[in-house]
Amino acid sequence: MTKTEKTILLCTIGSAGDVYPFIAIGKQLKERGFRVAFITSQYFESHARDAGLEFFGLGNVEDYRSIIQDPDLWSPDKGFKVFAERVVFPIMEPAYQVIASFDPSQTILIAQGQFFAAHIAHEKLSIPFITVHLQPAAFRSVHDFPLSPIPLPSFLVRGLFRLIDALLLDKLFAPNINRFRLSLGLPAIQSIFGGWMHSPQLNLGLFPNWFAQPQADWTPNTKLTDFIIYDPQQDDEPLPPDLETFLNEGSPPVIFTAGTAMKHGEQFFQDCAYACQMIGQRGILLTQHPEQLSAQLPDGVQHFSYVPFGKVLPRALALVHHGGIGTTAQAIAAGIPQVIRPMAHDQPDTATRVARLGIGLTLDPKQFNPETLARALEKLVSSATVLERCKTLALQIHPEQALHDTCTLIEEFSRTMQ
Repeated sequence: MTKTEKTILLCTIGSAGDVYPFIAIGKQLKERGFRVAFITSQYFESHARDAGLEFFGLGNVEDYRSIIQDPDLWSPDKGFKVFAERVVFPIMEPAYQVIASFDPSQTILIAQGQFFAAHIAHEKLSIPFITVHLQPAAFRSVHDFPLSPIPLPSFLVRGLFRLIDALLLDKLFAPNINRFRLSLGLPAIQSIFGGWMHSPQLNLGLFPNWFAQPQADWTPNTKLTDFIIYDPQQDDEPLPPDLETFLNEGSPPVIFTAGTAMKHGEQFFQDCAYACQMIGQRGILLTQHPEQLSAQLPDGVQHFSYVPFGKVLPRALALVHHGGIGTTAQAIAAGIPQVIRPMAHDQPDTATRVARLGIGLTLDPKQFNPETLARALEKLVSSATVLERCKTLALQIHPEQALHDTCTLIEEFSRTMQ
């Protein structure tokens, strides 16, 4: 392919699960001849540069660490406010300045929906713009509202969305966004999560249609591909000897993770270890923060700071996790059942979809304890129907094809902008 002069600006915020798919996209787009620059937290600089991408860091490493140490970030009641005030607002203007330094006529802007500087830059500078959504929770629909325990008529769901916007989302986000917009000569906006967070040109959902069926009232110009599964630490090297030994010395373990950014998982891991004892199963407690763990773990339960999911999950019995979309996709690809303890943000929506597919169960954090977890795990791993369903859906996951299809859509979009 001939070298193109177009620059792709990839913009995202969040934890590893939010960042890694963008790195994978950037690597392939660079291979296709694009100049690729990556804008995200300074924390991920080494991963982006190792992938050969230009990098523009936001904040600093200590900012990122401080945010993930805030227990309110994971609170169902306070999490969104913390996310707005500590993640979204501080980077909005600096990110806009980085974007504005590029030539709009030679740039394609690709951003996560909540990277609001990209939306503003698109409007102010007329840069062609694609939003990328990793989670179906980003798309509202009055026809499909998984979080309701019972089906609701569309007019009630529509009213609920308006109430949520008026009392929570617009009230929280609009003042800061509009203050910056007005300083640039742009009009004030509302319904930020109802419509504005989607590009009017192209929206890409990186999940399959059987995970979230597109709805008639989804934002226009939306196309789905599939889960992009990428781990920059995973390569062709063999597993660490201690991990390989543990996997080989007994039955497949249950793997437990509270997410890469979770630093407040003490009770979670304690409950998981006890649940293993109750059902007589081995377990792996996966966390980069060993201070969360008891000094003495039960027999058959071992701690690891990192395991390559692509190699280890197919050798596991089940996965217990927080409901991050990347972790969920990895479990589906491995063909194993999952128990999800959703905390906040998009996690409850993802957990509900997993349960609807018949490949896992969700446990409310207030009901999560060794007894409920043990019962959920036993129910899943003893069900031939669940296990067969897991295997069936695993065959429908094609991460390499998903990456190819996503980059092809971006490349086609770029050609239409010439």
